[in-house]
Amino acid sequence: MNRHVPRSIALPALLCAGLITANGLFSIALADDQPPFDLGGTVTVTRVIDGDSLRSGDLRIRVHGIDAPEMRQSCVDGRGASWACGKAARTAMTEIVSNAPNLQCDLLDVDRYGRLVMRCMAGDTDIAAALVRRGLALAYRRHASDYIAAEQAAEKAGAGMWQGKFDPPWEWRKAN
Repeated sequence: MNRHVPRSIALPALLCAGLITANGLFSIALADDQPPFDLGGTVTVTRVIDGDSLRSGDLRIRVHGIDAPEMRQSCVDGRGASWACGKAARTAMTEIVSNAPNLQCDLLDVDRYGRLVMRCMAGDTDIAAALVRRGLALAYRRHASDYIAAEQAAEKAGAGMWQGKFDPPWEWRKAN
């Protein structure tokens, strides 16, 4: 299958790869089970936006396969007290990437907002899996099944959001 991605969506990926065609389109031949991109390399994190979004200079990165609470989102702990789980997710992601600010990332897609959807490693640590294991992100089953086991382990351990009650981030966004 050939995919043609409009320039407005593909430009960040094309810039990252150093590829641009004269007509503003590019084509990648794929098997049906392959992701639309296969680009990767070192990414220097310049800012952690929230638990699942990073910046590398002007590039906006969405961490593949997870959905973390939004910055304004609160959760309820086991005693019924409210806590800022969105801010906790950002703090945890900051800690994870600070151990290796130069991540090794693979570009898997470009989302509808033009963000690069990437799987990233901080040394031997998959940053998405680490956040899910801490109970500060959920497996984003709508887009991937990669982190379901990590989510189940966090739930069993009562880690992070699993210590009490919370709205899944996608439901919180819809309501707010």
